[in-house]
Amino acid sequence: MSRATVLLGALTGEPASTSELYSRVGYAALTRVGLVPYEAFRAELGKLSAAGRAQREVGRDGSSTWRLVLPSDEPGPRSPGALSE
Repeated sequence: MSRATVLLGALTGEPASTSELYSRVGYAALTRVGLVPYEAFRAELGKLSAAGRAQREVGRDGSSTWRLVLPSDEPGPRSPGALSE
């Protein structure tokens, strides 16, 4: 299992703090993919964000929350079943 797969499995459409995600993934999975160092974990989240697969939001205090980028978040053609304006 890749690092990205492990992290994407922990992300949802609801924002979660970096610490929440770290706990959600769990130590065993973090160990398997080499993401136990917190800095490595954050760097991998940053890669997902740069690839457009995760969204990072920064609070006023500098804390980060992360959420999964859902297909409905992405710009693109309207679905065939969408109502016309």
